[in-house]
Amino acid sequence: MKRLLFRQALLLSMTVVLVVVVAGGLFLLARSHYLPSTAPFWNVPGPSGGVFFFSSAPQDLASRANLPVLLLILEAAMNSAFLVFFATGSAVALGVPFGYWLAIHAPRQVSDILRTLTNLGVGLPAFFLAFLLQVAAVELSRVAGRPLVPTIGFGLDGHLVIPVLSLALAPLALIARLVTLGATDLNAKDFARTARAKGLSETRVVYGHLLPNMVGTLSEAILGGARLVIAGLVVVEYLVAWPGLGFLLLRAIKVQDGLVLLCSVALLGSLFLLLDRGVDLVTGRTGRVTA
Repeated sequence: MKRLLFRQALLLSMTVVLVVVVAGGLFLLARSHYLPSTAPFWNVPGPSGGVFFFSSAPQDLASRANLPVLLLILEAAMNSAFLVFFATGSAVALGVPFGYWLAIHAPRQVSDILRTLTNLGVGLPAFFLAFLLQVAAVELSRVAGRPLVPTIGFGLDGHLVIPVLSLALAPLALIARLVTLGATDLNAKDFARTARAKGLSETRVVYGHLLPNMVGTLSEAILGGARLVIAGLVVVEYLVAWPGLGFLLLRAIKVQDGLVLLCSVALLGSLFLLLDRGVDLVTGRTGRVTA
């Protein structure tokens, strides 16, 4: 049991370190006024002088952007990293406490309704939500008489709102669902009842007894949430014209750039398989079966 807890704690520590490193990198990039290259891949002139976004002629995206292929892929991946980090971070920050509240404090009828909604939220396509948010933003801007939230484009400002919200909903629902199931099961154990019988505060019970026994569940929830974000990345980036890896992949298909297409697919596929393997490892270690 101690060895299992040690492995779970080690895995969680590695996850936290990774999140901190990524967050630090993104923060430093933002502080240094990170901008794409002077000839960004999404705005390269086409053969007829127009933007290649509308061109179907075969093109070499890296050459036309005056960048090596690897640097082109890295630039797009960094743009996607902003969405992945903020969407996953938002889902974790909201989903974990929400899951604990559903399991321990929510009234029974409210809890049943919200659990059903989390099941629906997991299955809601991110691209559909992005489309609804775009329509809502246009209507609200029309009523207000001025633009409120950008509906397309790249920027570390209001441009993040629609893609981050659309990508974060399904992970938030998944995380809340897994945390709820795990906390409900642990809350019924003898050690939780004994802790309350000793007069410990609810905070001590949750964070001193339940949380240490949910390291595996939390790791599974975080990795599963990140996997859902990456799964919805391609279409959401296309809908909001966010120049990330998914957008580059679709542009490579449009202009028939086989090398950029293969590199983009390989990187996205590797990230997805890595997260999927991480979920399998955590599930195997904790003996859980993902609901």
